[in-house]
Amino acid sequence: KRPHRQWRQRKDCFGEMIQIDGSEHDWFEGRGPECVFMGYIDDATGNPFGRFYAYEGTMPAMDSFRGYIDEYGIPVSVYLDKHTTYKSTKEPSIEDQLNNVEPLSQVGRVFKELSVNVIYADSPQAKGRVERLFRTFQDRLIKEMRLKDIRTIESANKFLEYYLPIYGKRFGVKPVKDTNLHRPLPEGINLDKIFCIKTKRTLRNDFTIAHNG
Repeated sequence: KRPHRQWRQRKDCFGEMIQIDGSEHDWFEGRGPECVFMGYIDDATGNPFGRFYAYEGTMPAMDSFRGYIDEYGIPVSVYLDKHTTYKSTKEPSIEDQLNNVEPLSQVGRVFKELSVNVIYADSPQAKGRVERLFRTFQDRLIKEMRLKDIRTIESANKFLEYYLPIYGKRFGVKPVKDTNLHRPLPEGINLDKIFCIKTKRTLRNDFTIAHNG
């Protein structure tokens, strides 16, 4: 029997679904530290976006997603793996169970506050487009950065501003429907109050709260 694989039909419109993942690799071929490329690819067009970070975690995920929506707007949905950065492993509290809600990671909360639908992949094969993007970049992008003698995350991210639009124009595909489903940021929204760490604390009898000791 063939192993089970989760297959999906490609989305029709730009911004309908964005695949997101992180790729830890020796991107600088020993010239600098190993780092993570937080990669984004539009499911309908293959349009790429990404940034380099020292690690894959909450703050890099928030920062890269904020960069994405600054560039394109808010997508309808995101397609992710079940990395703890994106999917909370916390057991639901009694209050959560009564309200029929699941605990959210900090990144999951950001998606919820921006009304972005989150879809979790059940297998690596299901994220085929972003995985192929990583394999391509580990060949093409690495060679380009070698020619530019790029050695730091900062210079690599600066280079991406030049490289990604050219790559997207050359290798992107026309969507089935010529519609951009990205939403503009609502007027008056304060992104600093969304892209941050939020924790719930109980007010004590002396009108203080305890946080991190």
